Amino acid sequence: MNAKTFILIVLMAQTSGAVYYCSVSDPCGQANSTSFYEPYARFENCQHDNKNSFCDRYITPQWYRVDDVMLTQCPSLLSCGALYPVWLNGSLPSLTDGIVNRKACKVGFESCCTRSYDIQIKHCGSFYAYCLAALDTCPERYCFGKQGTCEIPTSLASSITTTTTQQTTPSLSMTCLNDPCIESNVRSLDHQESRSLHCGYKKSDENCDNDMTSGWYKSESTMVTQCPGLLACGSIYPVWLNGTIPSTGEGIVTRQACQRGFSDCCSTSYDIKVRNCGRYTAYCLRALSTCPARYCFGTGQCNSEESKDSDKNDEKEHSHGKLSVLLGGILGVLILILIVLILINFKRHNKRRGKTGSVVNIQMTEKLEQGTSNPLYRERGLSPPPYSP
Repeated sequence: MNAKTFILIVLMAQTSGAVYYCSVSDPCGQANSTSFYEPYARFENCQHDNKNSFCDRYITPQWYRVDDVMLTQCPSLLSCGALYPVWLNGSLPSLTDGIVNRKACKVGFESCCTRSYDIQIKHCGSFYAYCLAALDTCPERYCFGKQGTCEIPTSLASSITTTTTQQTTPSLSMTCLNDPCIESNVRSLDHQESRSLHCGYKKSDENCDNDMTSGWYKSESTMVTQCPGLLACGSIYPVWLNGTIPSTGEGIVTRQACQRGFSDCCSTSYDIKVRNCGRYTAYCLRALSTCPARYCFGTGQCNSEESKDSDKNDEKEHSHGKLSVLLGGILGVLILILIVLILINFKRHNKRRGKTGSVVNIQMTEKLEQGTSNPLYRERGLSPPPYSP
């Protein structure tokens, strides 16, 4: 295999991951004639609403014209009408740049770029054309513009089927019949250290109260009585006590526990029982209907060992990512060195072949001259007389 063939193979390997569906003769023309997929509520200020099912997983990969420029800074989770917004990790091209390759980054729980997508952009004069890939998960959307209206068309809103904005679970009339102030009838709530209002959710956490056994529970901290934000209490959907802690003289009281939703503080409610036993407060809790959802207890600083482990895991993953980039760079350098060595080898081989040919020619000439000389003069060691016409 010669050097040119090797270089061609390397170039083909490097371009095999190119955005093949962007290869059209007129990107601006295609973008201008194509309606953008679900163009509404893509601004950074548009919060995700779980009643809507907007998602760019079903987008057709091709060139699009969008009235607003793609967001070039990392947005927060739950913005751009999605749980996972996707932004442009790079700059927009100028008119003279032509078609440029860029990376679009998905915002995740750990970082601003948990996943990247290859896209292409072209400045078409009065607008930008974007060649966009279909995204991997839902709800995940491309972000366009910082501020704007988050309204959706009335016809589309009416087609979204919503039974009720609030769901209520069955009552606890047949559970928690024993006395919770007898300590043997009460269980200790697990993972208490990561249930604080200030414990953020991490993807690596697998804690969820959807498989909890109904019964009386106690905790070192009281249940949170204020509406938490999303991603609090080590969960995406924290559940809080929508009421007050009873006094010791009130006995067993029924309270409402509310699950924080995307658009309000009580997207789902659960009937629970509470009793103040003096030394501790007992809560009759049941399994939650969604995951990751958890009951919130305590408002102190989050000092969870699990959170520390998660941080260590995140650091390891980040280190692994850096190592992968480093190894990729080293591999690229080695490939370049190999190409250079092959070219040097190739040139040396050609030079050597040229020199060998010259020596052979000289030797053949000498032999011819010897073959044409008079053998008489050769035997006596004399030179032939000079030629004269």
